[in-house]
Amino acid sequence: MYVFRKNLISFSINASKFILCFLVLISLISSCEKKDDSKVDLLLALTALQPQSPDQASNYDRDVRIITHTAQVFPVNCEVDYTEEDLNFIIEILKREIARYPRGYWIKAGFDSVMLCRNLRSLGRNLGGLADILSKTMFLNVADGIGRNAQIYDDVTSTFISPFEYYARLHTIHHELTHAVDFSLMGFGFSIFDPVWQQLNYPGFLYGNHYDPQNSSVNIKVFSHPLPGFVTLYATTNHMEDRAVIGGGIMGPISDYNRLIQFCQSDPIISAKVKRTISEWKKFWPFPGAENSDWKIKITATESACN
Repeated sequence: MYVFRKNLISFSINASKFILCFLVLISLISSCEKKDDSKVDLLLALTALQPQSPDQASNYDRDVRIITHTAQVFPVNCEVDYTEEDLNFIIEILKREIARYPRGYWIKAGFDSVMLCRNLRSLGRNLGGLADILSKTMFLNVADGIGRNAQIYDDVTSTFISPFEYYARLHTIHHELTHAVDFSLMGFGFSIFDPVWQQLNYPGFLYGNHYDPQNSSVNIKVFSHPLPGFVTLYATTNHMEDRAVIGGGIMGPISDYNRLIQFCQSDPIISAKVKRTISEWKKFWPFPGAENSDWKIKITATESACN
């Protein structure tokens, strides 16, 4: 899930900063105008030539903080009465997933921290995760009993596997991270419209009316290829969720990934969406040194498989 309100606030803050800087500049120019034109020229030249920090991996070279036992009620409900067993388990899963990306990737995406919550909710809805761009935080739900050291039956393989195997590559984590990367690349307007992505869909398609949210008998998040160009029913909600479902499919559970590859090999729209996602991720993180990361290995293999 993506939080819309932050885009407006972030845009407002940035606009205010720009206006303030502009007014300061004008006042400085006015104070110099009658005294010495050369000072004005110098000031303008210095302003125009203000060096910009080059975009490089070292700018983001720091750890993602994992926040626990920090309750809040609004705008996101975050309870903290999880068991230590469940908490320690999800922390271990989270550390493993963060490590699959190049160091700094999460920081550049805008996630300085991950807050772990029990009964994560927003606007009355139970959530698995939430991308809060303004606070630079991913909220992640800690499900009751997730840390139980018991074998789990896996429907995909028809075998019993360990909890770490079952919950490895947790889709929610990569889904929310994709939201953050998208916003980092495309900025404020992305939450309102994304014509390039929407043009990938079949003619006449409109987001938002392809499932009944009140019908709990239908799993809208299962990878089922319900419509041409769509991996899940949830992806038909809007272009942001469509993008995030693709991202979660690439980096998420093996079962989801295998289905995604099957779909992209038979559906040219899904193939185009996967390729566009990977192209944008490469643009987002173009720095050397990522060659041995699981992220780089996975997107290279996915690009090849979808061809």
